[in-house]
Amino acid sequence: MKIIRTKWNEKSITAARPLAGFFGAMALLVALSILPGVSAQDRDDHDRDRDRDRVTRLDPGTTIAVRSNDTIDTDHRDNQVYSGTVDQDVRGNDGRLAIPRGSRVELMVRVSHDNDLIIDIESVTVNGERYAVKVEPNRQEARQDDSLVGSIVGAIQGGEARGHVVRIPRDSVLTFRLQQPLEMGVADRGTDREGHHYHDWYNDHN
Repeated sequence: MKIIRTKWNEKSITAARPLAGFFGAMALLVALSILPGVSAQDRDDHDRDRDRDRVTRLDPGTTIAVRSNDTIDTDHRDNQVYSGTVDQDVRGNDGRLAIPRGSRVELMVRVSHDNDLIIDIESVTVNGERYAVKVEPNRQEARQDDSLVGSIVGAIQGGEARGHVVRIPRDSVLTFRLQQPLEMGVADRGTDREGHHYHDWYNDHN
Protein backbone atom coordinates (compact mmCIF):
# COMPACT_ATOMS: atom_id res chain seq x y z
CA MET A 1 0.00 0.00 0.00
CA LYS A 2 1.27 3.40 -0.91
CA ILE A 3 0.99 6.02 1.79
CA ILE A 4 0.55 9.58 0.53
CA ARG A 5 2.09 12.09 2.84
CA THR A 6 0.90 15.70 2.70
CA LYS A 7 3.52 18.24 3.32
CA TRP A 8 2.47 21.69 4.51
CA ASN A 9 4.93 24.32 3.74
CA GLU A 10 5.04 27.82 5.13
CA LYS A 11 3.30 29.27 2.07
CA SER A 12 0.29 26.91 2.47
CA ILE A 13 -0.11 27.79 6.13
CA THR A 14 0.11 31.48 5.37
CA ALA A 15 -2.56 31.12 2.67
CA ALA A 16 -4.91 29.29 5.02
CA ARG A 17 -4.78 31.91 7.76
CA PRO A 18 -7.08 34.48 6.01
CA LEU A 19 -9.74 31.75 5.55
CA ALA A 20 -9.60 30.82 9.22
CA GLY A 21 -9.92 34.47 10.16
CA PHE A 22 -12.87 34.92 7.81
CA PHE A 23 -14.80 31.93 9.19
CA GLY A 24 -14.00 33.01 12.75
CA ALA A 25 -15.40 36.49 12.11
CA MET A 26 -18.54 35.01 10.55
CA ALA A 27 -19.11 32.80 13.59
CA LEU A 28 -18.72 35.80 15.89
CA LEU A 29 -21.25 37.83 13.88
CA VAL A 30 -23.78 34.98 14.01
CA ALA A 31 -23.34 34.67 17.77
CA LEU A 32 -23.78 38.42 18.31
CA SER A 33 -26.94 38.46 16.17
CA ILE A 34 -28.49 35.71 18.29
CA LEU A 35 -27.69 37.18 21.73
CA PRO A 36 -29.99 40.26 21.61
CA GLY A 37 -33.00 38.04 20.84
CA VAL A 38 -32.24 35.84 23.83
CA SER A 39 -31.75 38.87 26.06
CA ALA A 40 -35.05 40.40 24.94
CA GLN A 41 -36.85 37.13 25.72
CA ASP A 42 -35.23 37.03 29.14
CA ARG A 43 -36.34 40.61 29.81
CA ASP A 44 -39.92 39.82 28.77
CA ASP A 45 -40.01 36.80 31.09
CA HIS A 46 -38.56 38.89 33.93
CA ASP A 47 -41.13 41.65 33.38
CA ARG A 48 -44.01 39.13 33.43
CA ASP A 49 -42.69 37.59 36.65
CA ARG A 50 -42.33 41.02 38.22
CA ASP A 51 -45.88 42.05 37.26
CA ARG A 52 -47.28 38.77 38.59
CA ASP A 53 -45.43 39.14 41.90
CA ARG A 54 -46.21 42.83 42.36
CA VAL A 55 -48.27 43.64 45.43
CA THR A 56 -51.22 45.78 44.31
CA ARG A 57 -52.66 46.45 47.76
CA LEU A 58 -51.33 46.88 51.30
CA ASP A 59 -53.91 45.31 53.58
CA PRO A 60 -55.18 46.48 56.98
CA GLY A 61 -53.11 45.01 59.78
CA THR A 62 -49.82 45.54 57.92
CA THR A 63 -47.26 46.97 60.33
CA ILE A 64 -44.85 49.56 58.94
CA ALA A 65 -41.91 51.07 60.82
CA VAL A 66 -41.19 54.57 59.48
CA ARG A 67 -38.15 56.75 60.18
CA SER A 68 -39.01 60.44 59.96
CA ASN A 69 -36.89 62.56 57.64
CA ASP A 70 -38.29 65.84 58.99
CA THR A 71 -38.74 67.41 62.39
CA ILE A 72 -42.50 67.67 63.03
CA ASP A 73 -43.59 70.35 65.49
CA THR A 74 -47.10 71.72 65.04
CA ASP A 75 -50.16 72.69 67.07
CA HIS A 76 -52.60 72.72 64.17
CA ARG A 77 -53.50 70.86 60.99
CA ASP A 78 -52.41 72.60 57.83
CA ASN A 79 -52.30 69.66 55.37
CA GLN A 80 -48.51 69.75 55.15
CA VAL A 81 -46.91 66.50 54.06
CA TYR A 82 -43.84 65.28 55.95
CA SER A 83 -41.46 62.68 54.58
CA GLY A 84 -40.10 59.48 56.03
CA THR A 85 -38.61 56.17 54.92
CA VAL A 86 -39.54 52.59 55.72
CA ASP A 87 -37.09 51.45 58.38
CA GLN A 88 -37.52 47.67 57.97
CA ASP A 89 -38.60 45.34 55.19
CA VAL A 90 -42.31 44.53 55.34
CA ARG A 91 -43.49 41.12 54.15
CA GLY A 92 -47.01 40.00 53.33
CA ASN A 93 -48.86 37.01 54.76
CA ASP A 94 -47.44 34.85 51.96
CA GLY A 95 -43.87 35.81 52.83
CA ARG A 96 -43.34 37.97 49.75
CA LEU A 97 -41.57 41.29 50.17
CA ALA A 98 -44.36 43.88 50.16
CA ILE A 99 -42.46 47.05 51.16
CA PRO A 100 -38.67 47.17 50.90
CA ARG A 101 -36.67 49.08 53.49
CA GLY A 102 -35.93 52.60 52.27
CA SER A 103 -39.29 53.06 50.51
CA ARG A 104 -40.63 56.62 50.64
CA VAL A 105 -43.44 57.45 53.07
CA GLU A 106 -45.68 60.52 53.33
CA LEU A 107 -46.87 61.53 56.81
CA MET A 108 -49.58 64.01 57.78
CA VAL A 109 -51.01 65.49 60.98
CA ARG A 110 -54.75 64.89 61.20
CA VAL A 111 -57.49 65.85 63.68
CA SER A 112 -59.25 63.11 65.66
CA HIS A 113 -62.91 63.13 66.75
CA ASP A 114 -61.90 64.57 70.15
CA ASN A 115 -59.92 67.36 68.43
CA ASP A 116 -56.55 65.86 69.28
CA LEU A 117 -53.85 66.14 66.65
CA ILE A 118 -52.36 62.83 65.55
CA ILE A 119 -49.61 61.79 63.14
CA ASP A 120 -50.74 59.43 60.40
CA ILE A 121 -49.52 57.74 57.23
CA GLU A 122 -50.60 59.38 53.99
CA SER A 123 -48.92 57.14 51.39
CA VAL A 124 -46.12 54.67 50.71
CA THR A 125 -44.17 54.55 47.45
CA VAL A 126 -42.83 51.11 46.49
CA ASN A 127 -40.64 50.70 43.38
CA GLY A 128 -42.06 53.89 41.89
CA GLU A 129 -45.71 52.97 42.56
CA ARG A 130 -47.63 55.14 45.03
CA TYR A 131 -49.96 53.35 47.47
CA ALA A 132 -52.63 55.44 49.21
CA VAL A 133 -56.28 55.36 50.30
CA LYS A 134 -58.52 55.39 47.24
CA VAL A 135 -61.31 57.94 47.72
CA GLU A 136 -64.15 58.44 45.27
CA PRO A 137 -64.10 61.96 43.75
CA ASN A 138 -67.59 62.84 45.01
CA ARG A 139 -67.25 61.17 48.43
CA GLN A 140 -67.34 63.45 51.46
CA GLU A 141 -64.94 61.91 53.95
CA ALA A 142 -63.91 63.41 57.28
CA ARG A 143 -60.54 62.24 58.53
CA GLN A 144 -61.53 61.44 62.08
CA ASP A 145 -59.97 59.03 64.56
CA ASP A 146 -61.91 56.00 63.29
CA SER A 147 -60.80 56.66 59.70
CA LEU A 148 -57.07 57.05 60.27
CA VAL A 149 -54.92 55.29 57.71
CA GLY A 150 -52.54 53.88 60.32
CA SER A 151 -52.64 53.74 64.10
CA ILE A 152 -49.47 54.33 66.12
CA VAL A 153 -48.13 51.21 67.82
CA GLY A 154 -46.05 51.84 70.95
CA ALA A 155 -44.45 55.03 72.23
CA ILE A 156 -42.11 57.45 70.46
CA GLN A 157 -38.94 58.21 72.34
CA GLY A 158 -38.68 61.94 72.99
CA GLY A 159 -41.77 62.78 70.98
CA GLU A 160 -45.52 63.27 71.06
CA ALA A 161 -47.55 61.62 68.33
CA ARG A 162 -50.94 62.70 69.64
CA GLY A 163 -52.37 65.52 71.71
CA HIS A 164 -52.78 69.28 71.47
CA VAL A 165 -49.42 69.38 69.73
CA VAL A 166 -47.46 66.87 67.66
CA ARG A 167 -43.71 66.91 68.22
CA ILE A 168 -41.56 64.29 66.55
CA PRO A 169 -37.78 64.73 66.27
CA ARG A 170 -36.08 63.92 63.01
CA ASP A 171 -34.86 60.28 62.73
CA SER A 172 -37.56 59.07 65.11
CA VAL A 173 -38.96 55.62 64.31
CA LEU A 174 -42.77 55.47 64.31
CA THR A 175 -44.55 52.14 63.97
CA PHE A 176 -47.94 52.19 62.25
CA ARG A 177 -50.51 49.43 61.85
CA LEU A 178 -52.67 50.04 58.79
CA GLN A 179 -56.38 50.45 59.51
CA GLN A 180 -57.33 51.04 55.89
CA PRO A 181 -56.06 49.37 52.72
CA LEU A 182 -53.58 51.28 50.58
CA GLU A 183 -54.22 50.77 46.87
CA MET A 184 -51.54 50.93 44.18
CA GLY A 185 -51.61 53.73 41.62
CA VAL A 186 -53.36 56.52 43.58
CA ALA A 187 -52.14 59.82 42.12
CA ASP A 188 -50.63 62.58 44.25
CA ARG A 189 -52.81 65.68 43.83
CA GLY A 190 -50.75 67.82 46.18
CA THR A 191 -49.18 71.23 45.63
CA ASP A 192 -45.84 72.75 46.60
CA ARG A 193 -45.50 76.03 48.48
CA GLU A 194 -42.37 77.63 49.91
CA GLY A 195 -40.39 74.42 49.79
CA HIS A 196 -43.10 72.24 51.38
CA HIS A 197 -45.66 69.83 49.97
CA TYR A 198 -49.36 70.15 50.88
CA HIS A 199 -52.49 68.11 50.27
CA ASP A 200 -54.94 70.99 50.32
CA TRP A 201 -57.61 68.92 48.59
CA TYR A 202 -58.49 67.51 52.03
CA ASN A 203 -60.20 70.85 52.69
CA ASP A 204 -62.85 69.81 50.17
CA HIS A 205 -63.69 66.73 52.28
CA ASN A 206 -64.11 68.45 55.64
